Amino acid sequence: MSRTDTAPVSWEELLDRLSHEFKTPLVSIKGHAELLLDRAPQRLDPTAREWVRRIAAAANRLNALLRKVAAEAHTREAWTYLARPVDPGQWVEACLAEARTLGASRRISWGARVPKGLPAVALDPEAGRDALLELLQNAARATPDGGTVRVGAVATERAGRAGVRVTVEDSGVGLPQGDEAERCFERFVTLTPLHAHHSGDFEFGAVGLGLGLPMVRGIARAHGGEAWAEGKGRDPDRVPGARVHLWLPAASAEENHAAEAGGRVLLVEPDPQTRQVVAKGLAPRFEMVAPDDPQEALKLWAWSGPWAGVVVEPRGIGGPGFVARLTSVDGRAPVVVYTAGPASDAAFWRRLGADAWVPKPARARTLRQHLERLAEGRRQR
Repeated sequence: MSRTDTAPVSWEELLDRLSHEFKTPLVSIKGHAELLLDRAPQRLDPTAREWVRRIAAAANRLNALLRKVAAEAHTREAWTYLARPVDPGQWVEACLAEARTLGASRRISWGARVPKGLPAVALDPEAGRDALLELLQNAARATPDGGTVRVGAVATERAGRAGVRVTVEDSGVGLPQGDEAERCFERFVTLTPLHAHHSGDFEFGAVGLGLGLPMVRGIARAHGGEAWAEGKGRDPDRVPGARVHLWLPAASAEENHAAEAGGRVLLVEPDPQTRQVVAKGLAPRFEMVAPDDPQEALKLWAWSGPWAGVVVEPRGIGGPGFVARLTSVDGRAPVVVYTAGPASDAAFWRRLGADAWVPKPARARTLRQHLERLAEGRRQR
């Protein structure tokens, strides 16, 4: 037995504990709100539906904050990431599209200049999304309405190693020069006094916890890369703008070959215990990717291929609508729906574009056989 106020606890462990304790009730709030919207919308009047929607939105925002805190606890540890070849153009475009959606209330001109033919970078897709979206969010917060946020990418070497540098440039209030800009990558360092602090994901002038840029640098360094900033001074009137760079090494020939061979399966299962059992059962044959957040799974499915397929339990995460989003992705791999139901459900899921339906409960071997058959049929076409 020990006292939590006197026990020697590292900063990383403290962040880990706090995020875990907050996440447990938050998952319940988020899940029940989404369940109401998914299963019983006709029982709610318009006002009640809006209340529930706001609850779900607030829970999603808190969940994103906790993910950032949890990521900061382990962000510098390479073992927490599963790097694979990621196309820089697809990565930038996916994050930029999300930023446009999340920042839709802002009058900001978003743009990207990413030449074709850039080498794939060695990157954990979820971590890559978190890092680049953080830079876009920071740029939006610093840029007044009517301003611009641009993303560029170029192949360049660093310390004799080939890679790609992604640059986020804004026309905002700017960053300090020299060593002062470097301080922005320290934990809990913000450029706004505490008495003037107000939060907001993409709101102009909003300030976070001071964990965003440290997280970005931690992710970059854990992948063998680096992150740094170029400031021209901070001036809210002159708005000189700023640049933040993220450099990542190119994927090795072995990593590219493994990706071309396929074999990666995306597992979307809301129940953690079932997710673990299914992933373990498929692991001897496939490389499993099983994110906790279904929305993260959609992003991975869209832009971090190639995939051998996806196994999805749609109940509780959007049902048929979620499956339709998976099947609407161009050039996709096979979609296998894994959920309980009568035999007649097979035709229903196929009408939505699913390639197979496997009723629960079923052995992982049955799922594996379906994936192998579908993958073989795809190779023969």
